[in-house]
Amino acid sequence: MPRPLLIKSDTHPYHITSRCNNKDFFPIPLDEVWPIMMKHLRRCQVEKSLGIHAFVLMGNHFHLLCHTPLSNIDECMHSFLRSVAVEINHRAQSTNHLWGGRYRWSLINSQRHYYQVYRYIYQNPVRAGLVPKVEDYPWSTLRKDLPFPIHSNIPMTFCGEEGERLWLNEKYGEEDLELIKLGLKKHQFDLDKRRFKAFNKLSVPGE
Repeated sequence: MPRPLLIKSDTHPYHITSRCNNKDFFPIPLDEVWPIMMKHLRRCQVEKSLGIHAFVLMGNHFHLLCHTPLSNIDECMHSFLRSVAVEINHRAQSTNHLWGGRYRWSLINSQRHYYQVYRYIYQNPVRAGLVPKVEDYPWSTLRKDLPFPIHSNIPMTFCGEEGERLWLNEKYGEEDLELIKLGLKKHQFDLDKRRFKAFNKLSVPGE
C-alpha cells in the first residue's frame, strides 16, 4: 500500500511520533537520550525554523507537536531522526536500525483538536504509570531548562501557569482516549459527526 502523500503546511501544527525498531527500548538510558534529542531539535529549530510546541520522550518512542513555517516537515524530520539515530548508535556502539520505519504524522487544523492533542502528549507518562502528574516527568518540554523556545497555542492569559497544570492533569476517560487516538490515525486529525459531538465536550483551558 503506497504511503499517503505528505501534507505540507506553513500554518497548522503536526503531531509526530516515531518508535524504536521492533518496539525495543532505546539502547542507552533516557538521561543520555534526552540531551541528544534536545540538541538536534534545537538544530532543526535554528537551521530549518522548526517550531516546537510540545515534546515527550518515552522508553521506546517520542511524541512531538510542532509547526513548520517553511512547509518543510519532511526535511525537518529526516534531519532530526537521522542525526539522533547516528549519535545514539555511536554512543551505544550499535549498527542496528534505531527507528522502526517512517515517522507517523497527523496535521492538526483546529484549535480544539490542538488542545486535546497537546494534553494527550503530556499525559503519556501518567497513563504509563511512570509519574502521578505531568509536571513530575523529567523527559518532557514542561521542564524549564530547554535549549529552545516553546511555541504554545494554549491561552495562558485565560488560565495562567497553575491553571494549565490543573487542566493538563485532568484525566481522560477510556472513551475520550479512543476519540483522540482515532483522530490521530488520520493524516488530518478528524472524527465523524457522532464522535465529534462527544469530542467537543472535552474540557479546554479557560472554560
